[in-house]
Amino acid sequence: MPPLTHYTEEPSTLSACSGHAYTRVHGGGFVTREMLERTLRELRGGSELSRSMLIDLRNVAGYEASCLRPAAQFLREAPQLGLTRIALVATSSVMRTASQLAASSLRVELRMFEHEPHATQWLQGSPA
Repeated sequence: MPPLTHYTEEPSTLSACSGHAYTRVHGGGFVTREMLERTLRELRGGSELSRSMLIDLRNVAGYEASCLRPAAQFLREAPQLGLTRIALVATSSVMRTASQLAASSLRVELRMFEHEPHATQWLQGSPA
């Protein structure tokens, strides 16, 4: 079994894939604006975007401050892309607070979860 790595030692990645139930975005390491914009272009241009999205940020050690504007823009345009629910999975209390503040001004349901199983249940229609 390989040794466990601390989230700050994770390689810098950001990727998206769509399944039947939801679209999954997974991040790791340090996320740059270029990585974020590339992933957002893929999501905007994808014909297979699900109505629900899970964004897993548990392995993200940090991100460039310039990521905030494109992320906020994507959340604002989410309803036009057909998204109705977005679940953020993260362990950061700062991220949890920020998502609660953002959720109040969005036209899409946005919830924060510490554990992925609860997030997937909610995305699939359970109250979680």
